[in-house]
Amino acid sequence: MPALQAKPYALLDFPDYGNIGDSAIWQGNIAWLESRVKAGPVYSCRCRVDLQEMTAGMPEGVILLQGGGNFGDIWPAHQDFREAVLAAFPGRPVVQLPQSIHYKDEAAIERTAEAIRRHGAFTLLVRDQPSYDLATSHFDCTVKLCPDMAFALGELPRSRAADVDLLLALREDIEARPIAALPDPLPAGWLRSDWPADDPELHATALRQTRIATLLTLDRRKWGGESRKLAFFNRLAARRMQAGLDQLSGARFVITDRLHVHILSTLLGLPHVFLDNSYGKIRRFSDCFGTTWEGASPADGMEEALGLARQLPARETMAI
Repeated sequence: MPALQAKPYALLDFPDYGNIGDSAIWQGNIAWLESRVKAGPVYSCRCRVDLQEMTAGMPEGVILLQGGGNFGDIWPAHQDFREAVLAAFPGRPVVQLPQSIHYKDEAAIERTAEAIRRHGAFTLLVRDQPSYDLATSHFDCTVKLCPDMAFALGELPRSRAADVDLLLALREDIEARPIAALPDPLPAGWLRSDWPADDPELHATALRQTRIATLLTLDRRKWGGESRKLAFFNRLAARRMQAGLDQLSGARFVITDRLHVHILSTLLGLPHVFLDNSYGKIRRFSDCFGTTWEGASPADGMEEALGLARQLPARETMAI
């Protein structure tokens, strides 16, 4: 990671929402940074930054931006935040952790290019070849290919016994691609579900647990506001991730159009087929880093995905 031996560093744009894939990325970021840099960030924030607070708490050092699939104009709040950080800290090293890039509007590409040019010290990590090609042709910055940071979590154990034959983990947002009609009702043993929704008590529970755990460390360095905020963020991400792992672990086979269902299923050793999202980021990522294996295959549509599921040896006893 560029220039990270010069500590301290900040990690911005904590994903405080229900997309469990982004929580997996956050946890991967923290795991990688703590293992390589031997320290966590001294400043973190959600998709907004208090410039005075950050400048006071970290007057120098590298700024890291959360990775994911929101570089471009599909998710404008995150892109606006990213460009605001570049404008607020010109010349200070900013590293964008691995992203997929997608723009619908050529003018938006030019706005980003101008923000990067004005900043002058931006490093952009991307997780597929089309993103790399777009970035190197439009942006005046260092661009490097890098796998998704969720892989830094390493191999994961399944958290419970499987009780669903086929989990259809399909998007229900603006990145969803139309799919062929599924049987209605679904056969016994099938379940269709996007990522599980947040527990309504998630924030209150995580905050209470963070307060208690922080005090029990008996380490005054962890009692400060920034340390407690980071611990709270990490606990939120961990609880969301656990909900996602519980959902996936309960399945014997998965069909998905979510990149991080593909990634987490790979880390769990869970057989699955992956479709693509609206602009092709899953196949782009898989083609770049070779993420197919004997239990993971791409498909161009639901009919093909179901056909692949039925071909696998262990499927005879399952309702697929």
